[in-house]
Amino acid sequence: MSADPRFPRLPACHACYTKKIKCDNIRPKCAPCARSNAECITLGLDGHQPVSRRYIHELEQRVRALQSELQDALDELPDPVSGKRKRRNSARSTYSSPNFTEGAGLSFMRPLFTDPGWRAHNPTLLQNLSRSARLVEATITPNALPSPETARAVFDSYLTGTHVLNPFLLRQEIEEIYTRVFLSSDASESAPHDLFRAYMILAIGAIHAFRRGSHEHHPYGYYLSAMHHFTAPILSRGLESIQDLLLIGRFGIYHHIGTSIWEITQLCMRLCIEQGLHRPPTTRKSLLHEQLQRRVFWECYVIDRYSSITLDRPLAIADREIRVFLPVNANDDEIEAAEGSVPDLDIFQVSPRSQIETTDLSVFFLCIRLRQITSKIHSLFQFKKPHSADSSGSLASVTAPGRIYTNLYRLLQELDDWRRSVPVIESPRCLYESQDFYDLRWMRERLLLVRKAMDLVPRRGHLPPRDLLELCSQYAMGTITVFCRLYESQRLTYTRSYFQTLFTAGLSIIFYLSVAVDPDQGTVYQAIDALSHAERVLKQMGEELPDAVQYVTVYEALYRHTLEKLRHSGRWSGQRPRGPHADDHAESPTVDYDATGVVPTLPQTQLIHSADTRAFGDWPLPTPNSLAPGSGTDVTTVDSQTINVPEDVLSFSALFWDDTMWSVEAGLGEYAYGNPPGISLWDGGTYPS
Repeated sequence: MSADPRFPRLPACHACYTKKIKCDNIRPKCAPCARSNAECITLGLDGHQPVSRRYIHELEQRVRALQSELQDALDELPDPVSGKRKRRNSARSTYSSPNFTEGAGLSFMRPLFTDPGWRAHNPTLLQNLSRSARLVEATITPNALPSPETARAVFDSYLTGTHVLNPFLLRQEIEEIYTRVFLSSDASESAPHDLFRAYMILAIGAIHAFRRGSHEHHPYGYYLSAMHHFTAPILSRGLESIQDLLLIGRFGIYHHIGTSIWEITQLCMRLCIEQGLHRPPTTRKSLLHEQLQRRVFWECYVIDRYSSITLDRPLAIADREIRVFLPVNANDDEIEAAEGSVPDLDIFQVSPRSQIETTDLSVFFLCIRLRQITSKIHSLFQFKKPHSADSSGSLASVTAPGRIYTNLYRLLQELDDWRRSVPVIESPRCLYESQDFYDLRWMRERLLLVRKAMDLVPRRGHLPPRDLLELCSQYAMGTITVFCRLYESQRLTYTRSYFQTLFTAGLSIIFYLSVAVDPDQGTVYQAIDALSHAERVLKQMGEELPDAVQYVTVYEALYRHTLEKLRHSGRWSGQRPRGPHADDHAESPTVDYDATGVVPTLPQTQLIHSADTRAFGDWPLPTPNSLAPGSGTDVTTVDSQTINVPEDVLSFSALFWDDTMWSVEAGLGEYAYGNPPGISLWDGGTYPS
């Protein structure tokens, strides 16, 4: 029987441990024990009591049967509104259950979710998590078209905001929609497609103004009105259909629309491929139309890369399959003026012309370049098992740490080069032209990259290398610093994706504090300082995102538990963090970073005292000579029991072994990209699904 991914991986059985061979996760017997017809025995959670894998397998099958019976019973319940029986969503298990794989940026945190006293100290946690979230959108009614003056202000907001980051519509198209809908003699007679796009532009463009109190109509009301005009024929309009779906997906970043944004993005990319937008055009089109095709395709590419790597799901299209060039970095009017004098867009790209320092696509180009690096991260840091156990496979596993570090440093350098290439815009029109926005993206990508490396690099005693731990904590603190500065200055508004960014950064710092045996006192205070600031901002976002309350509860429980552990171990005095923002009304965190992204005030200390380096081994580059005799050449299968890990490390880092709670962060990725409302948070042992 093959391993069931829904159940946790078991430690090595006694026979495999004694023979120092790799033990798989197969129930009821591992492959070596099955071949030798031996009883497969492993240690229990307490580390002492032996347990048969056959018995574990029987318990797991019983759990699966009970879950199936419970789901069947729930499916038989009538819908409270229609009175009809609920129909099981067959696609749910495929698309909604988090996929916990190595290289997803989560596995290295498994040592975080174990301490049996964690939930004992928080008896109401599970009740809070299982409560149904209140969706603000459920109380909103459709909006009517505003006055032309009000609409003009919202359209201008869209053009100077969202359009700068996501220019998948032509500026000329947006202006024509405004003219036809708001300046015609009878707006009610406008075409349904024009009304759909007008309402969607109003919905997206009004978000910031509504949240600041300068626009009275709720953006979700415009979205509901747009949906009245979203009919089946709209999806058969070719390029326009992709643009319409992108409008919906863009709005879904800010509000719960009951549809997965990731699935919308996948549909958009499939439509792009059907229309051949990933290849050069086979027929001659106007320069501006070809430019628009490229913009639409690369917009889908940008969203696909970000959502897929966040959810650790396959990319919609491989980079090697993309043969279309990037859009031309020029304004629309410049391309229109060249029509007739230049044979095609690629010639226009290289033809001599007056260069403008910043164009309507300058920000978009920076986003594409960043997502191309993201795509490399996704492909290079996906976990891939060797296809064979021959000598080449063994050699590959010995050299794996070196390859991981080489890729890590190369991609970090690419991210640094990308950040240095960002031009300074003297008078930014919006957040997307500010330096802080690129600092946030830079920090977030570096944190993601290091976390993925920590997933794949060999660990000893379940603990990642100390140099990666240090980088992870620094990038996490930098992410929190920039994010909180932008959010509290109201330059950045709340979204589920931003909530996930802050939550993830905070969880990374909690992990660092949990496994660092003897960090510098100043480092501990700065880490707690960042966690405190993140907690306050998460609470503020939770007030605006009621369906995020469960995660705020989790964060508070983890944060308080970490403080208690630090106090108990003597690493923290128990006093409030020092710094301006220790006060609830402080303006900004004390943590800052330099041009390289490293927190300059963090002392360059070793995370582990020299006497305890056995817990981590000689990192970063283990060699065959450093392996224990008889351990083989696969350094990725080092068993924790072969390492003399200090007892206080295990007791303090025993915070998260429980898979249900460990999956909170993976579930948060699902939450960030939108799940249909009304689905229970608990399903098949995953959270949330």
